[in-house]
Amino acid sequence: LNKRQALTLFGNDISPIVLEVEFQTKDRLRFRLYDPNKQRFEVPLKINGPGVTAEEANYEVEFSDDSTHFTIKRKSTGTVLWDSPLVDLFFSNQFLQITTTVPSTSVYGFGEHEHPTFKHNMDFVTYGMYSRDQAPTSFANLYGVHPFYMCVEPDSNAHGVLLLNSNAQDVTLSPNPSLTFRTIGGILDFYLFMGPTPENVVQQYTEAIGRPHMPAYWSLGFQLSRWGYNSLDVLKETVDRMRHYDIPYDVQHFDIDYMERRLDFTYDKVNFAGLPEFMKELKKDGKHTVVILDPFITKDEEPGTYRPYELGQEMGVWVNNSDGVTPAVGQAWPPGDSVFPDYTNPRTVEWWTQLCLEFKDVLDYDGIWIDMNEPSNFMRGQRPGCADTEINNPPYIPS
Repeated sequence: LNKRQALTLFGNDISPIVLEVEFQTKDRLRFRLYDPNKQRFEVPLKINGPGVTAEEANYEVEFSDDSTHFTIKRKSTGTVLWDSPLVDLFFSNQFLQITTTVPSTSVYGFGEHEHPTFKHNMDFVTYGMYSRDQAPTSFANLYGVHPFYMCVEPDSNAHGVLLLNSNAQDVTLSPNPSLTFRTIGGILDFYLFMGPTPENVVQQYTEAIGRPHMPAYWSLGFQLSRWGYNSLDVLKETVDRMRHYDIPYDVQHFDIDYMERRLDFTYDKVNFAGLPEFMKELKKDGKHTVVILDPFITKDEEPGTYRPYELGQEMGVWVNNSDGVTPAVGQAWPPGDSVFPDYTNPRTVEWWTQLCLEFKDVLDYDGIWIDMNEPSNFMRGQRPGCADTEINNPPYIPS
């Protein structure tokens, strides 16, 4: 793309940048904007398409002669699905922004948010996206991120768009109707799914990012979960009450109060004495059990007394500081300070699997509830706090 004459908002502009368009399948198009001279972070998800010719595709791509507009249309109807005025494009080191018109105000998606309505309000509403451990609150970033939207066109055809970017980001919905995406890192990597029905859009989307796993049949049943039973006696009373009132009920959950001092892979042998036997009784009665595990491990137990930490230390599974060797330290439910398993490390998978198998010999659970894997930390950054860097204090902070 042509060099920008004026400096953008935050400086550190990258120029030139490349716009690459890939005809992946007849219903899926990928287009990405990136720096040809320097590798920037990209989400490590490989979405391969067999590749098709322009004739086979259900979309048309146009690039205006003066390079001011990039447009994608639905071939069968001529509806413009994406139209970016490239004069509004920003591509600097820590601020990337692109705007597109959408063919109607029937826009859905952008999880995970507590949305007041299923169909979005387009009246200059901004949603911030970055995983965070926070109780559901309107317009606040929550536990997961799906920078994906579906738009139902005026003639009821539908298409979907994914922005494959995992940096902190936000999207503003405007009544034009248009969308403005902003992110503070990585590249602009978009996938467009042609539908034409909402169901087709979702099928094409999961074909690209991965299908959901088929859950165990029992896990689709009625479940009971709360934090604060605090003892096995209270839990037994609860189970008896459900039986007494003949309330259908398939699965009993155990929150962190079953643990000894909130330590993963333990159970409280005082307040929950008899738990292994009770879980076996539930199983005989046709009930299933789910135990909670939190992905942080205390490092401050007496040496030689807490195997999950010792084994993790030995296998080198923690999230490290940028020096690559010192584990990052934060605080969570367990006493003392915690370290955080790095689930992108294959050794961590071995460590976690081994501990889960050993724990199953202690408590014969049927499922695991993983919680606070946003990841969650009760402090601002790690000990001794966040370093004062441009990564922690970007020039633009998404909503």
